[in-house]
Amino acid sequence: MNFVNKVKNTAVQPGRVEAFWLGQAGFLFKTAEGKQMVVDPYFSDCVFRMNPQEGYGFKRIMPPVCSAEELDIDVLLISHEHNDHFDVDAIRELVKPKTQVYTNCVVADAMAEMGFHPDQIHRMERGRSITLGECSILPVDCDHGDLAPEALGFVLDFGFVRIYYAGDTGWTPDRLEVPLEIRPEVAILPINGAYGNLDAVDAATYAGMLKCRICIPCHFWTFPLHKGDPQQLIGSMEEKAPDCRLVMLSQGESCTIGG
Repeated sequence: MNFVNKVKNTAVQPGRVEAFWLGQAGFLFKTAEGKQMVVDPYFSDCVFRMNPQEGYGFKRIMPPVCSAEELDIDVLLISHEHNDHFDVDAIRELVKPKTQVYTNCVVADAMAEMGFHPDQIHRMERGRSITLGECSILPVDCDHGDLAPEALGFVLDFGFVRIYYAGDTGWTPDRLEVPLEIRPEVAILPINGAYGNLDAVDAATYAGMLKCRICIPCHFWTFPLHKGDPQQLIGSMEEKAPDCRLVMLSQGESCTIGG
């Protein structure tokens, strides 16, 4: 079964949400009502195209789970402007007439310049929550340094479970106070340890401090330069987050959250 059919044929029960890993930092969440919320999908090879000085450092080494135009997205969240999160080569295929995009000011400005209809683009501010049917979304701070000072994380509150998508962030606890106070049940954390991001040990430490029940790693095995060692995370969780269950997904695989 191909990925698109897998998503379509996955029945989600009330009180649950299905989380599919798209690879890199991208996730698709399917709700009981059948809505599809996608965060930071990367489907093209635009990072390689736009950074020829890095040689094969940013060559895509894992294929996308499907083509961008095949997805039927209701809500698209984009955490920041780096092209493995804001895929400029795929964005026109990702955004359908019904798709509503929620993002930071930098991406919103870029999409306006690209000619997207302003009614589809919504600027998000840290600390200002929005409610979209089954889910409320709270943009939270993250620390991506000077590389992307307006970068966001997201806390998705489905009522029965809160899923924290950390985005690209380093281990800077004073910048992460809101998620640490919220203590979400699920944390999706980068482990690549490059460009200021958490490495695997940082992610395990953070999961332990969040006291989350489930930790899902991402942001690894897409580019040679991005590194990321899932085995190091496996080895660190017992010490750093003994009460947290590690869920290690392969590209296109999903897990049921809630219930």
